[in-house]
Amino acid sequence: MPVRKIPLVTNEYYHIFNRGFNKQKIFISPSDYQRVFKTIQYYHFLTPPIKFSYLNIQPLKRQNEILNQLVQTSIDILAFCFMPNHFHFLVKQIKDGGILNSISKFSLSYSKYFNTFHEKNGPVFEGRFKAIRVSSNEQLLHLSRYIHLNPYTASIVKNINQIQNYPYSSLKEYLHPQRFNLSQTSQILKQFKSPQDYLKFIKDHADYQKQLHLIKEISVD
Repeated sequence: MPVRKIPLVTNEYYHIFNRGFNKQKIFISPSDYQRVFKTIQYYHFLTPPIKFSYLNIQPLKRQNEILNQLVQTSIDILAFCFMPNHFHFLVKQIKDGGILNSISKFSLSYSKYFNTFHEKNGPVFEGRFKAIRVSSNEQLLHLSRYIHLNPYTASIVKNINQIQNYPYSSLKEYLHPQRFNLSQTSQILKQFKSPQDYLKFIKDHADYQKQLHLIKEISVD
């Protein structure tokens, strides 16, 4: 496998993304979204002892025993969004090799599930995942906003005021923290007076981002 042009460096932030092979849908049913969330939640830890597919068939008591042993992460996930044919993560690498290890295992596990559950064959994702290093705090904030705006940009959410109700992104974790949040929200939220100020920061850029998306869609190389 060729070496990545962009090295994945510990304590740096990255935009990680990929889409379905030939732009096919990779999340079709609510079960798919539940599965992808649980899969990345499991594999963002440093040393998961068994494959997620094996964990998933264990008795609930045994599952909880295994999950309670997972403490240290190999990556921190600051934001995510699962769209019908692609996904986005904003992550910080905590351990050397953490991004490659976590995202590769996540992608392989979900691909096997998807093909089995939907009775398909062949690649699920379009090659290996893409990674872009975040070079400044300004870019970090912009990227979190870009990720959370994806459902509106793609017109899955028709009204920007409904963006916080999209169930498959981390925005709900920023606005309504729960016990089992996947995202580490403090790095972003500490730069705003309140979660509602962060939501305003997102909404204020919504139409501009959507316009750029439409221009990109209709442009000819």
